[in-house]
Amino acid sequence: MKLQQICTQILLCALVFLNATPLTTMQQGAAPTPLPVASATVADLKGEVQVELPGRGDALPTLGQVLPPETVVTTKEGSVLLRLEDGSQILVHSKTRLVLKQPSPTGWQRLLLSLGKIKAEIQKRTGGSPPFQIGSPSAVISVRGTRFNVEVDKRNTTRVTVEEGEVDLESVKGKGQPVRIKAGFTSSVREDSAPEPPHEAPGKSGDNPGKGWGNSPSSGPHGNAAGRGRKP
Repeated sequence: MKLQQICTQILLCALVFLNATPLTTMQQGAAPTPLPVASATVADLKGEVQVELPGRGDALPTLGQVLPPETVVTTKEGSVLLRLEDGSQILVHSKTRLVLKQPSPTGWQRLLLSLGKIKAEIQKRTGGSPPFQIGSPSAVISVRGTRFNVEVDKRNTTRVTVEEGEVDLESVKGKGQPVRIKAGFTSSVREDSAPEPPHEAPGKSGDNPGKGWGNSPSSGPHGNAAGRGRKP
């Protein structure tokens, strides 16, 4: 009798193991998307720019310096070109405050623009890669590879103008529905309102002075490696 009970227990344990094995295998196969290392390299500089590294005070950045996540970039009468680890580039205009962010499993925000203006050229995302996200006091901006401008004013209104590709704009507070902005169009969102419908951007049919600004490693946002020339 005892032998029969032992055999029954062994059989039950085997069944439990066999049932659990496919689930374990499935869970191991569904590995989360690896998070990128959200650093940025100072590719070009002009004028007065400050950076505040995590746990440190303000300092003057240097060409080639690698800025870690949570670095605060502040431009006064200057500008800086940042190159991200995936080849994307961010031109930070004067009078701007920007924070580098580290994506998390629940949010893929890479930059926080609290005031001022940036021009972004984001490398294309393929397959199931999450979009590149930029946050502001009033908006969440999601892209999968494109070129566009973002501006945040002192009233926390965010305006996005797209030069190439498409950009999704939504209220940071979930007001209304997100809008998709196509090339040549612009939209804005205030802190407590839904995004406005996209409309044609001023100068759509004119020249595009920003096209190709980041194509050459030796050519900064001002036309040469030394950071002198025309203003951004």
